[in-house]
Amino acid sequence: MTIRVRVPARAVDVLVALGYVVGSVYVLIRLWADPTGRYLDLNYQDHMQFEWFLTHASQVFTRGESPFFSDDINSPLGVNLMANTSVLTLSLPMTPITLWLGPGVTFAILSTLALAGTAIAWYFVLTREFGRSRLAGAVGGAFLGFAPGMISQSAGHPNIAGLYLIPLIVAVVFRMRNPGRTWRQGLTLAALVVLQAGINEEMVFFTALALAVFVLAYVPWRQLPGMTRTVLPKFGVTLVAAGVVLAYPLHFQFLGPQAYHGLDAGVRAINLDALSYVTFGRFSIAGDLAEAVRLNRNAATEENSFFGWPLVLLLVAAVIVLWRNRLFRALFITGAVFAVMSLGDIIRVNGVDHTHVHGPWRWISRLPLFDSVVPTRLGLIVTVVVGLSLALLVDRLIVEPLRPAPDPAPVTPEPEPEPELEKVPALVGTAQALEAPPAAPARPAAPPASPAPGRARRRLPAVVWSVAVLAALVPLFPLPQPVNGRTPPPALFTDGNWRTKLPPNPVVAPLPGGWDDNIAMMAWSTSTNFEVKLTAGYFLGPNDTVPGDKYGHFGPGYRPTVMYMNWVRGQRTVPEPTAEQRTNVWADIRFWKATNLVIPANYPNVEVMRRTVDKLVAPDCPPGQLVDGVWLWDVRAISGAG
Repeated sequence: MTIRVRVPARAVDVLVALGYVVGSVYVLIRLWADPTGRYLDLNYQDHMQFEWFLTHASQVFTRGESPFFSDDINSPLGVNLMANTSVLTLSLPMTPITLWLGPGVTFAILSTLALAGTAIAWYFVLTREFGRSRLAGAVGGAFLGFAPGMISQSAGHPNIAGLYLIPLIVAVVFRMRNPGRTWRQGLTLAALVVLQAGINEEMVFFTALALAVFVLAYVPWRQLPGMTRTVLPKFGVTLVAAGVVLAYPLHFQFLGPQAYHGLDAGVRAINLDALSYVTFGRFSIAGDLAEAVRLNRNAATEENSFFGWPLVLLLVAAVIVLWRNRLFRALFITGAVFAVMSLGDIIRVNGVDHTHVHGPWRWISRLPLFDSVVPTRLGLIVTVVVGLSLALLVDRLIVEPLRPAPDPAPVTPEPEPEPELEKVPALVGTAQALEAPPAAPARPAAPPASPAPGRARRRLPAVVWSVAVLAALVPLFPLPQPVNGRTPPPALFTDGNWRTKLPPNPVVAPLPGGWDDNIAMMAWSTSTNFEVKLTAGYFLGPNDTVPGDKYGHFGPGYRPTVMYMNWVRGQRTVPEPTAEQRTNVWADIRFWKATNLVIPANYPNVEVMRRTVDKLVAPDCPPGQLVDGVWLWDVRAISGAG
């Protein structure tokens, strides 16, 4: 007799979900040690930006700020928040946490939920909607939540790592192939699309692309017309319902103030190295940091492949064995299509750009919407395909062969027949009775069923596949995200000091300006609770110094003052400004409507810069004063502000 221990299904679900949560906390454990005093070291700029977005969301409730626009940074032009990753679906509901514990804690919570939530969502969709076993769902969910690409995106991109609504969207779309429930399914999909658009619109676009390729590869073409007739009315409901809700936000995003069209060429050129698919990344225990940096050109947050050669070999073997499985074959085709597109315009292999070899992305990227896609992120579609393929592999090649045979049903002995009465001769001698074949002799009872020899022969390959899956996935076990301590803002921007040291309604222009200063401004703005407007920041917007450049760039265009002061920063002696340079600086101060200029007192070569600014603003404005950690100039006499 075989003794089987049965664990309640719900208990298994809870244990799996808890395992995902523990794994997510482990990945971010260093950040959780001090979420307000540390930042994610590999992507501190986006970390600071998200904390600013979270603070702005709280201002929607406390100060009546617009959820779509703000001029608290990049003053006076402002920032189109719909054209940035303002994550309104997450930031608005998290406002109580932000106001209570601060944006640093909220960011840590969202980053943790991104990984765990994605894994949990895929687990439940795989087991409930797609009929996969719990083991297959657990393996697939773990990979889909903690794959190298997801760990990479968790370094400052909770809007991309948090794909917990994507499995639900996929599940609803596949339900639509069945007739009926047009309004219910259409409205459900619309609600999910609206919510996901408030997290990351790019992932909605990717999901639509992936589903289109998969359907063409999976559904027999002769069935496509019938399926189209079934799903089109449901998609129509979705389009109308989601369109009504998103019409104004999308109009504001593409046609509102500070809108941009497409990304800067440098961003659009970020692609994957073909060799990265068979290499281990920096976030895996088997990874090689130097190799990952070389192949991915140090784009730490965009290591969207890096599956390692064992997993690639496992998938190749599975394709050979399961090629006749239509589902697996369609997944392979979908993954192959997006793997090729993720290589971008110019194919790179082993760190070398082959400028004479162009991928299909060269032509696809010229289409509308595609010009805003970063090709490396198409590797995330490949990640989803690999995770779903792993779940199918585990089910077909491991779970089914190892599933124990059901216990034989107990045999109930039949009662002995009673003695028959003597038959009437006329009935016995009928034609039917004569033509009927003689009754077959009774067979002896069969012995109890033994395990089928075929099942026993299938168990050994299943064990081999199990070992192969472990060998492929264990090297990908993630490492915790590295962190670093924050540099506190100057004292002027803390503890309310700005209220007494700056004029009313202050507009501050930090100098010398540039990339690092733009990022620091985000922390200053957050620290002052948006009571001080700043003339720059870290965001996506058009280049305001080149009117014809409508591509999205990080931060504002470099105005003459910023370029001149960055040149001054590298000088050993105080230069003598020319009349043209002085005129340009005054014009910028008036454009900014600045009340003050500031330079942090600990800035390198601050003495040369300080004395140069004194010359630039004289004689209308007094020399700079050292106030609470910054050199401060009152330039209202030039700008006319206040």
